[in-house]
Amino acid sequence: VNMNNTTEKIRMFQSSSPSQWRRNAEKRLANQEERRNARKIAMQMLDAMEKQGITESELAKLLKINNEELSSILKGHKLPSSDIKTDIESTLKIKLIS
Repeated sequence: VNMNNTTEKIRMFQSSSPSQWRRNAEKRLANQEERRNARKIAMQMLDAMEKQGITESELAKLLKINNEELSSILKGHKLPSSDIKTDIESTLKIKLIS
């Protein structure tokens, strides 16, 4: 009898909508992977810039993007768009990770 009473109490507090836990956890994992890739791309770019003696402001001009956007990419905070990625690869003569 006590088990049934506990089960009934649990059902009283059960949410009527399905849990968002799994979906939120999947989003966090995907975001982690995206941030990891952004950091890898940033390191590739910084290495190439150092080897070629290109400054951040020079690269921004060559890519025709503003300094803030390039800074965000070089800090590994965001991934470059596919167009910018292509421009980075041709400008720095490197192949960025996919």
